[in-house]
Amino acid sequence: MPKVYFKNDDITVNVEPDITIMEAMRAAGMVPDAPCGGNGKCGKCKVYVNELSEYVLSCQSLVGEKDITVSTEEPAQNVVVLQDGLEKETSFNSHITRISLKVPPCPAGKSISDWTRFSEELLKLLPELDGRILPEPSVITKLPGALKAAEGNVHVIIANDHILDVSAERKAAYMAAFDIGTTTVAGYLLDADTGEKLSVASRLNPQVQFGGDVISRAAYSLEHGVEELSSCIRDALRELIAEMTRKAGCTTENVYLVSIAGNTCMHHLFMGIDVDSLVHAPYNPAVCEKMVLPAENFGLDINRNGLLFALPNIAGFVGADTVACIVSSDIAEQKEWTLLIDIGTNGEMVLAKDHKMAACSTAAGPAFEGVGIAFGMRGADGAISKAEYTENGWKLGIINDKPAVGICGSGLLDLAAEMLRVGIMDESGEMEQEKIVLVPEEKSGRDSDVYICQKDIREMQMAKAAIRAGIELLCAHMGITVDEVSEVWLAGAFGSFLNPQNVCRIGMIPPVLRDRITPIGNAAGLGAQMVLQNKELWTRSGELAAETDFLELASLPEFQDTFVDALEFDNF
Repeated sequence: MPKVYFKNDDITVNVEPDITIMEAMRAAGMVPDAPCGGNGKCGKCKVYVNELSEYVLSCQSLVGEKDITVSTEEPAQNVVVLQDGLEKETSFNSHITRISLKVPPCPAGKSISDWTRFSEELLKLLPELDGRILPEPSVITKLPGALKAAEGNVHVIIANDHILDVSAERKAAYMAAFDIGTTTVAGYLLDADTGEKLSVASRLNPQVQFGGDVISRAAYSLEHGVEELSSCIRDALRELIAEMTRKAGCTTENVYLVSIAGNTCMHHLFMGIDVDSLVHAPYNPAVCEKMVLPAENFGLDINRNGLLFALPNIAGFVGADTVACIVSSDIAEQKEWTLLIDIGTNGEMVLAKDHKMAACSTAAGPAFEGVGIAFGMRGADGAISKAEYTENGWKLGIINDKPAVGICGSGLLDLAAEMLRVGIMDESGEMEQEKIVLVPEEKSGRDSDVYICQKDIREMQMAKAAIRAGIELLCAHMGITVDEVSEVWLAGAFGSFLNPQNVCRIGMIPPVLRDRITPIGNAAGLGAQMVLQNKELWTRSGELAAETDFLELASLPEFQDTFVDALEFDNF
């Protein structure tokens, strides 16, 4: 078997000769960047093979019979993950019930099991659990030792009618909430007794190696099964739990509850559910209902009896992350028409007033994540994230003040808006010249100029037009004009870093709304926390999902015309 040495990561792996270099990277535990799902279209997986003295696409090049040395072309990306939402007071109403009780010894001459005596005393305190508490082997295993160590005085942790733990001493208890985004994952560790946030952690979603958007990942899973995609995201959550508990000075054994929010595809892939129904008409989810399941079924390595709370989905491409946004933003309670937009590869949005809610998903595609853009990249070190055209040329904001290596979504949007403002580009998106150099090679962080080109603008136009069409059609569906929207809330990382004036100048959001835009941070992550902090909100999440009317844009006869009209830029 040939050896593949990955120079940048100092990793060597033995593989079969007939697999691709990308597959060898996965075998080595690496996470290759493959926005197109390894179909040879995006060019983001380019690597340098020493023995060939050339760059190749790792997804299209076989390892071969001989040992090779491989260097990755792209610099490592420390992706900026938005962890915070707009903090709000949430009344704490825990899922966890703590009980301390005295279990009498077995009377002489009798044979009454520890479990029977224990459950009899428990039901005296919680009679409503009669018939609902069943023997749990892992709890029974701990019970004799706990009874002996504490002379019958034991502490019990219960949630959702499940006995999670029994011990001689009172144990600390924790909960973990996760926003599983298409690109990034954010985790939050909470105190189960107070609801206090103790630590946070985040990382790139490892599923990016199977595609940059949900369609690519769904297609991969249809061909190869869901196991690879499910296992890698479960591993990521397990590692994040370990990281967060380490930061907080506690152990994973004391984590009892975990919540997850993600779009419908992310939800299904985490759960190990086949996504066939999402990619074939009528594009329905396999399940919409909220679920409480044993966490050990998902390899999360928390307390053996811990529970997983999976928020509900609304439709095929409006998922649990949107429900989490609805929960945290309280949009259903707004007295004026309010529009919430989570701009990503799907561009989910919700329009609401006085409990009238409708949601839709726009197939914006991954252009704002850098896919299809010549020097496109995620929001990471060296990404141009802001741009302004001055009399002295381009004034650029670069993440962490590193040498520029590419352009992230907010930078791409600013560049288009500024070119439009100063006349370098017209309202149709036509540039004066094929490409504009932003940072010359000698000042960049790579071996070439960093530039924006005509093709980049065309890719971005498609994404922004999809979002604008969604706004227009959602308003029409609810019987209002765009001008009647009082507030626009931008959720998620991308929305939080956008310049509202520029968003409206390029026409992604109607210009009439430009003074009504407010970023609200990671609303999905906040919602995932809130349903653990308050069990009434958990119940309410299912009701909110069921109350939300879903609008399938692609089925509307006016969608195509609206989309085409939205390709134009709104200069003002």
